[in-house]
Amino acid sequence: MLSKNACEVLFGACLLIFCLPGFSEAVGDYSELCRLFKNGTNIRKPGTCDEYIHCSDGEGIMKFCEGTTPYYNSIKQECVKELSNSHLYCGNRCEGRNGTWVSDPTNCEQYFYCRDGVPLAGACPIGQHFSESSQACMHGVDSQCVDVANICEILPENTAFRYEDDCSYYYVCKNSKQTLTKCKSKLYFNVETGDCVARNLVACDAHSKEGVCAASSKVVFKSDSATCRGYFICKAFGTVADLDPLWNQCPEGTFFDEGRQLCGKATDVVCTHNRCDGRGTMLVVSSKNYCHNYIQCVDGLEVAESTCHFDHFFDEVIQACSSKIIYDNCCDEQPNSS
Repeated sequence: MLSKNACEVLFGACLLIFCLPGFSEAVGDYSELCRLFKNGTNIRKPGTCDEYIHCSDGEGIMKFCEGTTPYYNSIKQECVKELSNSHLYCGNRCEGRNGTWVSDPTNCEQYFYCRDGVPLAGACPIGQHFSESSQACMHGVDSQCVDVANICEILPENTAFRYEDDCSYYYVCKNSKQTLTKCKSKLYFNVETGDCVARNLVACDAHSKEGVCAASSKVVFKSDSATCRGYFICKAFGTVADLDPLWNQCPEGTFFDEGRQLCGKATDVVCTHNRCDGRGTMLVVSSKNYCHNYIQCVDGLEVAESTCHFDHFFDEVIQACSSKIIYDNCCDEQPNSS
């Protein structure tokens, strides 16, 4: 059996196989990082000392420090005269190190081997990320690296940002490291407020799959519990539950009915998530208060809920309250929860 030291030497040799002499730091369009952060966030451009990205309406605007304040300080969020511990910001990450590996701040797959303070660049095999804490390449699915390595080194403490694989989780920067955090049950992370909120208030592209499917001998469709149109397709694995179900949506104007296992007319389906889902800008009947309530939709999002006066009911056809008695299935026997 190989000793620990022998294993380390062998691993080092394996990593160095991927080293690329003369390799230069990647120059990428890091403005795409703004998709992870709230509006107004400033992010130092990875691999630079004097550039930073200002996030505005989801777009990244490149800015520069110059003159008497040539460096960008990620913690202070401003241009400064000088930086302490420069290797953590933009300088040589191998400064003062020998015989160890450090991550390349511009790329999750790349790393540097430090030889007497000199960085020798290398890259992990395709599909793997370099982990500085474990000093090894690891499968991308097991990594917390987000586009660039050590992303929290270029952000202020306590910055919260999106985890793109599941809206019920998010990252928080603690001591220059990102920590994966989970919202309480049935809540999603809202990047603009930095809080966990009701699922219907978050535009989500990665609905939580945790506990959705049970073991079944037939294909079952389950609501995503966040939207009115979205549902998961739970595959038939017999005694084993499908842990990675496929997500799909009903056509616009229809909602998913889990009881009937089909997509039905919106006014025929009880749903209290977001009844504006896929319906644009209009007024829609609510699934509360026996069809006396209606919801104002703007661009597919719920803006406000109101109640018709006296004994009137809301009629989606005429987009108004009416004295005509209406019993849409979507609100039948759904009492006002207020």
